This record gives sequence, structure tokens and C-alpha cells, in this order.
Amino acid sequence: MSEQPVVYTLPVLPLKSAVLFPYLMMPLSAGRASSIAAVEAALATESKEILVFTQRDPDVDSPSKDDLYSIGTKAVIRKMNRSGEGHLELMVLGMERVTLLKTESTEPFLKGRATPLPMPEDKGPEIEALQGALVELAGEALTLAQPNTPQELRGLLASNEDPLRLTYVLAAMFSLDAEKSQSLLEAPTRAEGLHMMHRYLMHEVQVLELRNSRTRDYGIVRW
Repeated sequence: MSEQPVVYTLPVLPLKSAVLFPYLMMPLSAGRASSIAAVEAALATESKEILVFTQRDPDVDSPSKDDLYSIGTKAVIRKMNRSGEGHLELMVLGMERVTLLKTESTEPFLKGRATPLPMPEDKGPEIEALQGALVELAGEALTLAQPNTPQELRGLLASNEDPLRLTYVLAAMFSLDAEKSQSLLEAPTRAEGLHMMHRYLMHEVQVLELRNSRTRDYGIVRW
């Protein structure tokens, strides 16, 4: 007898221009009435779990299933504070990738049914080589962006054993835009995720080198 797939039915928190990754803590602000209601519904449960999906179009105020990317993250709410403007300031921890199966517009918030999407586990020399190259490139980018970056931070990147977790950490550190971050979250293999992040960082290094070069040029005093 085959096992029934795991399905979560939880409140949905749509994000307009950010992506939550598994394993990472992220500050979020809920301002829409439906988002506030979803957060409050999650906090009323023992698990405090919520489904976080990014919107395809940030201008949509009341997103339905078709307005959300189908791959998101199941999260747990670690902290919540109410701001003076009526918003909820959250700290959430991404737990695992999930695929959105269905949404239910249960007033006053969106509820979703989702199933876990296991992380890829492809291994081998290529993955090890890609991971090493990415760590080296990240160190170069950090040096260009912040010359005084503590050596411990670079050591922390190098010691990260999970290749995709490394890409998620780098995506957060270098503030990748929502579209690129979503592509990274959806990566079907470790190799593809590593290649993707390497391309993004190569572009970042080129931008930083150009910016630093111009800064040096403008700093020259000519007589």
C-alpha cells in the first residue's frame, strides 16, 4: 500500500517583492488586512506555521493561486510585534520548500494546501568543484563590497556543507531581486542552483569592480 503524500493546509502569506528560503531567518512586514489576518491565524495555532509564496506581480493587492509562484516555503513565525502604523513586524524561519496545490479564499485571509518539495541531493566531483568556485567568488565579491569583512564570515561560507543552503545564504547577503531568488528556490538540482548563483555573483563582481574603479578615478585630484 503506497503512502499518502503529506499535505499541509495553512494560512498563506503572499510576499510582494521578496523570497523566503528554507533554513534562513527573515524579517517581514505584514500590512495588508488579509496578510495580518493570516499571520494572526498562524499565531493562534500551536505550531505557528504559515505558507509563504511570492507574488508574480507585486501590484496585485488580493492575490489568488494564479498570482503566486507555485513553489514557496513553509515557515514558522518566531517573533511578532505590532508597529505604530498597525503593521505586524515578523521574524520568520524558513523550514522547507513546498509546492502550492490549491488556495481557498476563506475570509479574511487566504488558506493554502501545499505538499513538501524535497531538496535535490545530486552529488559528485562537479558539485564539490562548483561549491568551491562559488565560495571563492563570494569571497572576492565580499572583498570588493566591504574590504573589512571579517575573516570569520568567509570561513562560515566555506564550512557550509549543504550546497543549496550556501546559495540561499549568498542570495540573502547580496540582496538578489525577487525574480532571481525565486529561480534559485525552484532549482531542480544542486548543480543548477550553484551555476545560477555563480552567474549572479559574477555579474555582481563586475559591477563592484566598475564602481570601485570609478570611485578611485573620481578621487584623483588633477592640477
